[in-house]
Amino acid sequence: MISDVDKYHIFLPFCESSKIISHHQDYMIAQLAFDFYGFKNSLTTKNIVKQNRYINMSFQNGPFKSFDAVWLFEVISSQSTQLDFKMDYKLNNPLLEFAFKKNLNSASDMIVNAFKEKL
Repeated sequence: MISDVDKYHIFLPFCESSKIISHHQDYMIAQLAFDFYGFKNSLTTKNIVKQNRYINMSFQNGPFKSFDAVWLFEVISSQSTQLDFKMDYKLNNPLLEFAFKKNLNSASDMIVNAFKEKL
């Protein structure tokens, strides 16, 4: 589900459109267009996928000076998987940086919860 980028815009908060630009054996280039509390922009990332273990996301293009994120999957049991998301970033726009930091915890919770509901 997490690597199914083409469907993000259906359920992910703030996401207006989502698409896979190119798909390769062990990675994909993906683009999200988002509206984050009135700030509209898009983000392109290179996503290295290790099925059922992790997805490493690295910055390609967008409103960031730098962006790295990782989804980690830890199998707890045959019925349960621990899902963690970690992100390190720096934005180009000071206003967007302020809005992002001010709302980061609630926005992150909303995004992770949207994925958990889909799993």
